[in-house]
Amino acid sequence: MKKGALIGKGMTAEVYEWGQDHAIKFYYDWYEPEWIKHEMENAKAVNEAGVPSPVVFEMIEEGDRLGLIYERIMGPSMLAIMQSSPLKIADCARKMAQLHHNIHRCGTDKLPPQKDLLEKAIRDSSDLLKEKTESVCSFLLTLPSGNRICHGDLHPDNILMTSSKTVAIDWTNANIGNPLCDIARTCLMIRSPFIPPSTSKKMTLAIRVVKKLLHNTYLKEYSRVSNCNIADIDSWILPVAAARLREKVPGEQKWLLNLINSRLQQSHM
Repeated sequence: MKKGALIGKGMTAEVYEWGQDHAIKFYYDWYEPEWIKHEMENAKAVNEAGVPSPVVFEMIEEGDRLGLIYERIMGPSMLAIMQSSPLKIADCARKMAQLHHNIHRCGTDKLPPQKDLLEKAIRDSSDLLKEKTESVCSFLLTLPSGNRICHGDLHPDNILMTSSKTVAIDWTNANIGNPLCDIARTCLMIRSPFIPPSTSKKMTLAIRVVKKLLHNTYLKEYSRVSNCNIADIDSWILPVAAARLREKVPGEQKWLLNLINSRLQQSHM
């Protein structure tokens, strides 16, 4: 079978049509085969656990590229919907929270522990954290562990929507742990101050308003459906922010370090 039209393109791969009911995610040649295998194992584990996610079928090689064949979800990303219909942003935020809660209701023993992944990411950021590294890791140990499936990178571009369902894609960072940590990461991504330098002042203001609406509506809805305390989610911001430093997202480093310093002072560490 030959690949069809390009469906989407990301930092690690391109997604193409693969027949009528499937899609293939072809990875760039620098992406290591073991990373692809890891994603396939994660995708299988979460789908078998009942998480709203596409079925993954097999890994194949075409030319010099490796790819994963997935069930094709016939719908746009949540991000695309919000960009084309701004009046739907609040509704999308609520649906994202409901999807996240549905993910967190599932469990498995086939994913890595959340705290292990966080600690590694924090230690990988020690060149920026310096002497704060041990303080953040110590604080992480005081937070409650969990046994629920967590996406690890849920945001509107990792959600596909059809008329009948909402599903999460890209399970590379999936783990088992505390759902509140997963929520804290999504909140941090939404709150990111990064806006492309070429953006006009008017558009910059609009983006900031949209981010605030998305964040507040999402957080309020997740708190409602899960009956969790927002203060408990907030307690995870320190280690999540420290771990995110490793990703070197443009425009975030100073913001994250200020956030980390503020939280360390509050915790008296």
